[in-house]
Amino acid sequence: MASKILKYILMSSACLMLLTGCQKKGSSLFEEGMEAVARQEYRTALDDFSGALRTDADKEQVYRGMGLAYMGRKEYARALGAFSKALAEAGMFPGEPEFDINYYMAICYYKLGEYDDAIACYDAITNLRKKETKAYFLKGNMKLYLNDLEGARADFDAAAAIKKNDYSLYLDIYDSMMQHGYEGAAFAYLDFVDKGDHKSMSDYDKGRLCYFHEEYTQACNYLERARSEEPDAELISLLCECYKHMGQYEYAAIAYSGYVEDHNDARICDKLGLSYADQGDYAKALEAFQRGKEIMENNTCMQELKQNEIACYEYMGEYGKALKLLEEYIETYGSTEDLEREYAFLSTR
Repeated sequence: MASKILKYILMSSACLMLLTGCQKKGSSLFEEGMEAVARQEYRTALDDFSGALRTDADKEQVYRGMGLAYMGRKEYARALGAFSKALAEAGMFPGEPEFDINYYMAICYYKLGEYDDAIACYDAITNLRKKETKAYFLKGNMKLYLNDLEGARADFDAAAAIKKNDYSLYLDIYDSMMQHGYEGAAFAYLDFVDKGDHKSMSDYDKGRLCYFHEEYTQACNYLERARSEEPDAELISLLCECYKHMGQYEYAAIAYSGYVEDHNDARICDKLGLSYADQGDYAKALEAFQRGKEIMENNTCMQELKQNEIACYEYMGEYGKALKLLEEYIETYGSTEDLEREYAFLSTR
């Protein structure tokens, strides 16, 4: 489930970051705040935005930026407060920024486990945009969390009706329903793909179909062919999952490593590091995590990379380095009970 929601969340994230680039310029503090968000320096960003509110900067943009910063710190309730203020500053007629804010509010509610409120955000979008496939799909996912199977199917079917014969969407729906345990309902969507015109399917979707049928060797064949044509992070991730299912962990590491050689993709660096860590090679894992940290553009997993870097140093017995990084981590992202226990442990090493 998390992987599919993440895919659509990232689509929203990319949209918002593009929008912030094309809005009218506000104060330099606002611009500095957005640059700090891009660098994932959220505390700095919040300070900049607070200063921008005292200038003539566009308050809707500033509050939206604050919402992003709070999301980066995983302070979702505060993010919701900022996004609500942003909408209060909007004009009478909703435009692209307002739709985008609703997507982000829905994500915050999802993170807080408040699925009814997330659904309300998606309803606000689909009420005005009748063919917003992404909103219907995500709304269906929220209803699965509420065990509302019929409601979820209604939204999934609405999305499928907009994009008829979109096998990728059907496979996404199948994946989501399976992860919630609705196997019977899920197979109806997989059956549609099974009976479809496979000549029109991409090699990637053929690979996904084989993966769901647990035909990992054939899935690898399709995914390797797709990789030779147009590799992307999602494809590489699925290919490596296939290799892992076949017990070929070294091939998974090679595939991840080959991808990051040609693409500055922080999330794949993170997965590469985790792959090495699964094999007990923490030195190589650390190298992969640190490489990912150096990537600033479109880096949506800096927090995870920093967490994994700390864990590597701990596994390697370098407690002093782990403690220093943990202190920096808490300064940036805030503390939790788990982090306080970890801090106490490392302080005694």
